[in-house]
Amino acid sequence: MPRIHCSVCGIASDQLAAPTVSPQFAPDLDTRPGEPLRSTLPAWMQLCPNCGYAAPDLAYAAELVPNWVRTSDYRSLTDAFERHAWLLEQLGYLADAGWITLQAAWNHEDGNDLDAARRCRRKAIRLFQASKAAGQDFLDTPAEELALAVDILRRIGEFEAAAETIRIALQEEELPEMLEAVLRFQTGLVQRRDTGRHTLDEVPRGPAGEKPVRLT
Repeated sequence: MPRIHCSVCGIASDQLAAPTVSPQFAPDLDTRPGEPLRSTLPAWMQLCPNCGYAAPDLAYAAELVPNWVRTSDYRSLTDAFERHAWLLEQLGYLADAGWITLQAAWNHEDGNDLDAARRCRRKAIRLFQASKAAGQDFLDTPAEELALAVDILRRIGEFEAAAETIRIALQEEELPEMLEAVLRFQTGLVQRRDTGRHTLDEVPRGPAGEKPVRLT
């Protein structure tokens, strides 16, 4: 466990170091990696016990961060992932803020706080929408972005919005067959009003030899 000096307050503290592991199982449809990587989530974000600064690496902070860490808006957030996402949003990194907010949802689910997980997913979709409006992509292609949006919307029970997003995504040119399969699988989940977690392994396989879609 490395001892890290906080770049905001200078206090040293012991922090978890994220182990270098690769997922051995399929990811969730919202891209959360499979085990054993998914269990390393607590080590993805460090939190200074003195000033409350949260970051993947406490040794670095952008110039304005020390002032923001002292604000009531920042301190009202208790989850380290949400705190770091808030800082990224202030810095204008909206796509990154969306991803960290989605990770906050995963973290809340692990703590069985499903209301907080839904709240974070709602915030994540708003941040992703804002990032696109600002010209910031959050995945490699529009089709991949739409597929991620579908799962987030479905997980929070926004079934009509999820269905409309599926319709738009299926109209994308050069849509990979595996991604089309994911979207059609999501159609069934939306019709059943299913808000549960599902993995890529559950999606019916495409033609033999087809490369799987990469959603991260």
